[in-house]
Amino acid sequence: MSLRAVGLGTLVLACCCASPLTGCAGRPRLLAEADAPGAADVHWACHDSLLAVALHGWGVSLVDSRSGREQAAFRLPEIPPHAARGLDVSAAGETLAVATADSVRVFATRGLQPLLAAPGNAATLALSADGSQLLWSDGALGRLIEVQTGRTRWQGALAAGPGALLWAEPLAHFLVPLDLRVISAAEDDWPSFTLDTFEGARPWKLALPSAGTTLAVAESTMHVSMWDLPSKRFRRRLVFGGEGRLEHIALSRDALLLATSLGGRTRVLWARSGRTVADWAPHGGAQVEDLAFSADGSRLATAGANVVRTWAMPAAPGRRP
Repeated sequence: MSLRAVGLGTLVLACCCASPLTGCAGRPRLLAEADAPGAADVHWACHDSLLAVALHGWGVSLVDSRSGREQAAFRLPEIPPHAARGLDVSAAGETLAVATADSVRVFATRGLQPLLAAPGNAATLALSADGSQLLWSDGALGRLIEVQTGRTRWQGALAAGPGALLWAEPLAHFLVPLDLRVISAAEDDWPSFTLDTFEGARPWKLALPSAGTTLAVAESTMHVSMWDLPSKRFRRRLVFGGEGRLEHIALSRDALLLATSLGGRTRVLWARSGRTVADWAPHGGAQVEDLAFSADGSRLATAGANVVRTWAMPAAPGRRP
């Protein structure tokens, strides 16, 4: 991986590998894996003791993050004919929301005790930090629901796809990309928060760890910019060259590590310098469906090929770019 700085706050990364199937950096150590047929979205839960795995609309599985053994699961009686996407957990991981083919469902995470089921086919969803509010979109229209009562607090136009909707605790609002901006969502009036300095690129995916204050914005498929919330202060922009495009992004809570994936490859790099930590095919070249950092950034979970795997990341004392 070669790196050069172009302009203030912009880092341009160009892959130096001869083939996109040859990593520029090493493969991290595999810590655990679990079979999860239909694995699509993945999140850490319950103080990183569990991994929640959405099953492409079929349901959700909870697996022990150390042993890989399934602890609980909810599955529809039959594998649905069409998929649904969407999975989120509250800040402490004690409440979980998942999209199934016939509804959007909320559970108390431990034991998957049902809290809410609302009919609909979701393309993405997000929970508030305390798990009391659920916002979901079918790709065109959205609904904001109170989890405890099931009451709809807001509904209206909300064009959002996978990875494009999240709760921003520093703002106490949901965020979503819209055209050339990132705005607060589920409001009747003009958005109370707007971020719109993207140099002509279209923001389309967001990453903001719970309790974090740094927002990562994927601009097109080759740019990721970092912003401080709620000040809107621009920190840096990473420009990926060569084979460095991306489909999914994840940011560690301390905003030091950024993970991206494209097709069957995943890359982890220092977010401040752009230096690559790891570049590998976590599922033998099969499509990487999703990825997520543990709260302390020491592990990365990847989902793909009906399997969820966790990988060792750099230890905290050495986490310097």
